[in-house]
Amino acid sequence: MAKADEERVRRIEDLVRRVGEIPDRGSRETAHALMESILELHGAGLERMMDIVFDAGESGKAAIRKFANDGLVASLLVLHGLHPDDLETRVHHTLGKAHGTAELIGVFEGVVRVRLTGSGCGLKESVEAAIREAAPDATEIVIEESAPPSNGFVPLAALGMVAPGSV
Repeated sequence: MAKADEERVRRIEDLVRRVGEIPDRGSRETAHALMESILELHGAGLERMMDIVFDAGESGKAAIRKFANDGLVASLLVLHGLHPDDLETRVHHTLGKAHGTAELIGVFEGVVRVRLTGSGCGLKESVEAAIREAAPDATEIVIEESAPPSNGFVPLAALGMVAPGSV
């Protein structure tokens, strides 16, 4: 997402926080209802636009793919449940760009589990940031770091086959 878009998002987040702090309950509820109504209207408009573009045939489907690959547009599509790819597909596609440094273990109830297969300074943070951008609807991102390669010896106790100390 472009810097200007990120600034807009931060401004909206700040305004929403400030609305939540309005001391008068009636005013706060009216402001929340206004925000919800605007979001619903924009969502309905985006959905209709997606339908019109999709109905244009192959060129429309190509346009939808471009929408899905644009950071700002994709985030709006996710917000309104209109993104053409599900959560798992978006994460898988994002990890594919990581050139084999991370693999998707799975997605369950919004929790994304990833195993790092490479190493490097800041790798975990950069993978997490990439996933967060592609999948802001993920409820949690769990990144497991793989153990460094050893000489191939794996103690039986580590596999849970033998109680530690009994061998």
